[in-house]
Parts: sequence; C-alpha cells; structure tokens
Amino acid sequence: MPTTKAALLTIPCELRNAIYMYIFDPDLSEQPRIVPTRPNELAAALKLHDASFYLNERDKLPARKLAVLQTCKQIHNEANLLALSMTPFIVEGECSYPDVFDLRSRPLSLTKLGAIRHIVLSARISNLRALNEAWCGLPFGHPSLQLDTLTVIPSRPECHSRAFAEIADLSQTHTLAYVFCETLKTLRKVKCVEIRNNGCFNEVVWRLFYRSLVYRLWRWGGSICGIKFESGELQPGGSAVKQNQWFKAYLSDSESRGTECGEEVCRLVGQTGEYPDQTTAGVGP
Repeated sequence: MPTTKAALLTIPCELRNAIYMYIFDPDLSEQPRIVPTRPNELAAALKLHDASFYLNERDKLPARKLAVLQTCKQIHNEANLLALSMTPFIVEGECSYPDVFDLRSRPLSLTKLGAIRHIVLSARISNLRALNEAWCGLPFGHPSLQLDTLTVIPSRPECHSRAFAEIADLSQTHTLAYVFCETLKTLRKVKCVEIRNNGCFNEVVWRLFYRSLVYRLWRWGGSICGIKFESGELQPGGSAVKQNQWFKAYLSDSESRGTECGEEVCRLVGQTGEYPDQTTAGVGP
C-alpha cells in the first residue's frame, strides 16, 4: 500500500494545535533584556516585521515566531489569536499613556488586541505615574485588554547614577510604592503584576520599596483586598542578590499562589522588627 508523507496542513487539527503551542510557548521565567534603541516591539510584532528588524539574536525570537503566521492564509487564520495570546510583547515608557498605546496598537482589530495576554512595560519612573493617574483601573486604559501577566521594569534617568544618587533613590522608592499601591487597589482585567528590578536600585533600596508597598496596601485594607504576594527573596537556589530582584502581586481571586498581604506584613516585620507606621507606609507620594 503506497504511503504519502505527512505535511503540516494535512495532519489532524489537534496535532497542528499542539505544534502551534510548542512554537509560541513563551519562557516567562527569563528576564527580558530591554534595548533602548530597539524599535518598539509591540508595533513591530503586530506588523510582523522581519526578524532582521531587531538588534540581537534573543530579541529576534518573538518576531521569528510570529513570522510563522506569514506562511500562508490557513496557518494565519488558525494560529494568529493563539500566537498573540502566548507572545510577551515589550513596550516602552511612552506606551504607558493610554492615548499612545491606543495609537501603537491600532494595526490590530479589537478581537486580536483582546487576545494579548502578556505585556512587559519598561518605563522611567516618571512615566509610571500614568498607571494610577490615567489608566482608570484598566491595563493601559484600554477596555479590550485582559492580561494574564503585566510585567513592569522601572528605570531611572542617567543623572541618578551621579550626584545625590542615594537621596534620589529613596525619593523614587516612595513614588513607586505610592504609584503601585494606588494601581493595584483599582486594577482590573489583570491576573498578575510582576515588578522587576533589572538594575534600577541596589538590593537595600529595592527591599525598602517592596516593604513600603506592602505596608501601604495593608493599611489601606490589604488583609481583605485579596492581593497576594510572591517575592523573589523566598525562592530557593541562586544568589541572594539575584533572588531579590522581583516580586509578583496576584490580583485574581481564583489565584492560589502567593501570600496574603497581612501575612506578608507579618513576615517583613519578623525580618526587621520594625512595625509599619506612617513613616514607612504613608498615604502620600
């Protein structure tokens, strides 16, 4: 009996879906390396630019994966929503403002934009104020977005690495703690918010920022708000510095991971012996 070679479009659709899942599966555990001179990845990926549009091999990977959708119309129709839902798109600071994000995302229909589940925002601390000042409780202020993960990587102006750096860092931690506290209190349509240090602060200042954020949420009523925390410093293995470079806040009521806000306060108090007061958890920026 003659046999014929199987091709992608001739095998059962269940097998094709398994292949698509394998192609687009992201490694969310790895920390994205943000290249400031790189073209905006959201705009580039949505327009399916060629992989050569990127500066290094690792940053070409999302574009290469999405380029599969250009193979033929059938593959595009079958896999485009899955690809968008599994690709972590990286956007830069100006996209934190709803009007800019809306402009950059217009190449997509509302259906395709709503399929996106993972966004990484790399922005200066001044731009992050938009999270609680302009978003109105929706990611990027866009009603069509419904994210599984929103990863935020704060950065500072270069001047902070010179004179008065320590004073500037302490001021920025209070600003960040206020911004994220106000954002997490009202944010909807996001399951998990992850904050990564990525060299913005030293370990001592980063701990101060995290402690101030947790204390603020606890004083607001965090023990009953449903927010749970997972901190990198609790993860086994690796150096202490690398462990303490991130934390996650789970906003979904169905999410079983993480520690309740009140329990996390107890853990932090047990570490420092310092009870949260208005000095460390004030209500102002």
